[in-house]
Amino acid sequence: MMSTFSGSWQADNQPLMAKLVQLARLAQSEFDIEISIEKMLQEVDYRQLVISELTQLAHQDINQLTSWLISIEKDTEKTEIIPSKKRPLILLLTLVLFIFSASIFWYSNSFKSNNSPLTSKAQITNVTSESSQSNESMILTVSSTPQAAKSSIAMTSSQSKSDSETVFRLHGSNTIGEKLAPLLLEGFLQHLHIKEFAWTRSTPLERVLHYHVDGKPYAIELKAHGSSTAFSALKDKTADIGMSSRRIKDSEVKQLTKTAGHLNKIGNEHIIGLDGLAVIVNQNNPVKRLSSETLAKIFSGEISNWSQIGGAILPIKLYARDQHSGTWDTFKSLVLKKYSKKLSQQAIRFESSSELSTLVSQNEAAIGFIGLNYVLHNKAIAISESKDTGAIFPTRFTIGTEDYALSRRLYFYTPTSASNLVKDFAQYALSTEGQQVVANAGLISQNIKLEQVYPLSRAPKKYQQYASKAKRLSLNFRFAYATKELDNKGKRDLLRLVDFMEDHQSSRIVLMGFSDSVGAQVKNTHLSYQRAKSVELALTSRGIPVLAVEAMGEALPIANNNTEDGRKRNRRVEVWLL
Repeated sequence: MMSTFSGSWQADNQPLMAKLVQLARLAQSEFDIEISIEKMLQEVDYRQLVISELTQLAHQDINQLTSWLISIEKDTEKTEIIPSKKRPLILLLTLVLFIFSASIFWYSNSFKSNNSPLTSKAQITNVTSESSQSNESMILTVSSTPQAAKSSIAMTSSQSKSDSETVFRLHGSNTIGEKLAPLLLEGFLQHLHIKEFAWTRSTPLERVLHYHVDGKPYAIELKAHGSSTAFSALKDKTADIGMSSRRIKDSEVKQLTKTAGHLNKIGNEHIIGLDGLAVIVNQNNPVKRLSSETLAKIFSGEISNWSQIGGAILPIKLYARDQHSGTWDTFKSLVLKKYSKKLSQQAIRFESSSELSTLVSQNEAAIGFIGLNYVLHNKAIAISESKDTGAIFPTRFTIGTEDYALSRRLYFYTPTSASNLVKDFAQYALSTEGQQVVANAGLISQNIKLEQVYPLSRAPKKYQQYASKAKRLSLNFRFAYATKELDNKGKRDLLRLVDFMEDHQSSRIVLMGFSDSVGAQVKNTHLSYQRAKSVELALTSRGIPVLAVEAMGEALPIANNNTEDGRKRNRRVEVWLL
């Protein structure tokens, strides 16, 4: 049973100190994470950050401790706010008010649902018709508010085909098209104050969004058959926006230049979010970290027993998502294809992420890969790009900075000649509002967050000094090979950083430049400094002061310097805040 907490966050509170010491030991032994107990006691922001990040690791013992800390934090706040003698009276008054409000809400809801088919503000509730026949569109409905959830607009397939004007068409990635794109489209229409709209579906991967403006019907077409179909549809001019979970290839850029313009340029390439996978094992499995190459060998069947990689003498049980899953596409692209491997025929495939996660938690020999939100009762493994790089755990922050090996970018591609409505939609997806939709869809948004950084034993002295007093922002600026030119994400992140600093005007920025290891060390240190200086110039020209620029050179690689993709990820500028 947990000890009873009494008193405030002070060192003389023995039950509290016992839990903090236990938490610090577990974090160090299980994940090599160092926690400052002194900071936990003194700094609320630090305490909340530590609890939040450790909770994401989904370790059973750690979760018990963090849950206890969260509960006593709330109890402490309540104690400070409500005097104990007044609590019964306040609780009674609150109960009376709740019953009164609930009665009014019930009566109002009943009246509206019986008398009004729609109210003024539309909230989406998609309902798939289970009785649809194979040759008809599946009807999806839109409800106006939670209070009128039963009232809806239903549009048939024949209505949409004969009456609606298609304003634009999205084709491509299923990872984007299955959930994120529909939510972005709905959010975009609401942003335009369009309150009534409905979906029809002809196949599991094809649907149409219908809406009206001034009584006239319009439609937006969405087809999600895979990233490669984005570029073939843009080439054939059967799509206005291409959705892709990989960057466009040079060969595709050349093929599409005449019909769509230079799709690798900032005006046509839009990074709309980030995706990342967690590799999970049973909590009792002693293995804590793996390289991506070892991971490929495990899932291809070359490594078949945990004892081969420092675990128990147990045959490895492989669990994988099914071939229609965007999670599977990501894993195949970032792990198996990278090392020219194929998934073992012994792997058990799952359509449900929750089912896969549950079975891993019940089998000490199991390993699987999953979206970050489905770690649940398992242990997430830290992944390194190679033996020479540090292993990094998957969190929203490490995926946001793209430090984590199994992270990737998600793209919209729009032709230069695209309509204003298409360009407005792409811009909405990149906006703060659109990025919140990305987060709500379970992916990683590009809205900037702050993170406490812990000193690293292998880091340069300057890095250690800043880590003890500064916080790091959830973005990295990256560059093309041997240049100071920001990539397209970096150019847009620059604007996000300017907006962010408007709300943090009392803080100062420190820029840390890093390089790959190709070439002479002195030259690479100079390159890392020049890249950081180029970001400084871009910021100062926009009125954002920079306190310091540091050159870290080849230090702290996060990716494999033996591959072009790895070298590109190592060429970065980190942003810190003091």
